[in-house]
Amino acid sequence: MNYIKQLTYFFNKASADADFTSTHLSLFIALFQLWNQARFAKTIQIIRDDAMRLGKINSKATYHKTMAYLHKKAYIDYRPSYNPFKGSTISFFPENPIQASLPNEPVQILTTRPLDEPYIDSNTISNNTNSKSLLIDKRKNNKQEIAGSSNEPVSLPEKSESFPQIEKNIPPLPSEVESFFIAEKSTEQEAQRFINHYTANGWLVGGKSPMKDWKASAKNWISNSINFNSNKNYGKPNRAQQLNANTRKNYFEPL
Repeated sequence: MNYIKQLTYFFNKASADADFTSTHLSLFIALFQLWNQARFAKTIQIIRDDAMRLGKINSKATYHKTMAYLHKKAYIDYRPSYNPFKGSTISFFPENPIQASLPNEPVQILTTRPLDEPYIDSNTISNNTNSKSLLIDKRKNNKQEIAGSSNEPVSLPEKSESFPQIEKNIPPLPSEVESFFIAEKSTEQEAQRFINHYTANGWLVGGKSPMKDWKASAKNWISNSINFNSNKNYGKPNRAQQLNANTRKNYFEPL
């Protein structure tokens, strides 16, 4: 076969086509190379990944759209297989005029669906939408019947919100705090420190949650103060004796 005549016919047809773009040219040349490798057989089988790699096309949607255009304009006769294990069939420059759509498959769907994806009929989609609309209408009618049958308003159960109970005697009186500290064998100074601390932060435990029981907090304060005072009275450890060495050493002597 004289491929020069085939290419001349292609370029003449492409130059007269106003909608022909560089993407169409790239894909056709890639398909023509695959045709050349098959020794210009009447029909060849191609694999999508090989055609996209040769045509420098990265998008599957662009590939299917370009392939559909070449088929529509009779540059090629494209017969998809819809099987990932079987290549699609292509023949170049068909003599018979090509219809606007492939048998049992519109060409427009090829622009949005890969070859290995199963075909979904539009009639089944319309039937499903009609059944869903009928089901929604039945539910609305049932709700209206239930609302019309009962004229009395429906009383919903009130949500009972449970809040933590806080003592009403917070903040306590200073006299109460002092007497409690003395009863716990502490001092009035510690009671005053306790009052000053929690008055400054708004009587919040940990600076976040409000205080529920000031007596429990006072007991913790007393126990912590006892531990703090015991640690405070503990003397500082002696330093290492070698750090306070007063002897002078002669560094000129050999070791």
